[in-house]
Amino acid sequence: MNKLVLIGAAAATALAIGVPVGMTMANNSPSSAEVAALTSDRDATTHKASVAAANARAAENRAEAAEARARAAEAKAQCERDRQAASNRGAVVGGVAGAVIGSQVAGSGAKSEGGAIGAVTGVLAGRQIAKKDHRC
Repeated sequence: MNKLVLIGAAAATALAIGVPVGMTMANNSPSSAEVAALTSDRDATTHKASVAAANARAAENRAEAAEARARAAEAKAQCERDRQAASNRGAVVGGVAGAVIGSQVAGSGAKSEGGAIGAVTGVLAGRQIAKKDHRC
C-alpha cells in the first residue's frame, strides 16, 4: 500500500507541474537529424521561391528590353520616314529654284536648256541639303 500512495503522490505532483502521467521525463525536442531535415525543407522551399522570383524578374527584364528595342526600332523608322519626306521637299524646292536660276543665267536662245540643267542640279543639291539636316 505504501507503493500505491507513493505512485499517487508522484502522479499528482507530475500533474501539478505539467508533466502528463505515464510520460517519462525524456527530452521531447526533435533530434538534430529532424531539425536538419526541417531546416533543409524550409531552405529548399525558400530557395525555390527565390529562384521563381528571380525568373519572374528576368522575364520582366526581357519583356522591358524587347519593348525598348521595339520603341527604338519604331523611332528609327519614323526618323527615316521624316528624313525621306524632308529629302523629297528639298528636291522639289531645289528643282524649282534651280530651274528659275538656270533659265535666268543661261544665254539667249538657251533658256530651256539652262532651266533643265538648273532643275537637275537644284534637285540633287536640295535633296542632299535636306538629308543633312535629318540625321537618324
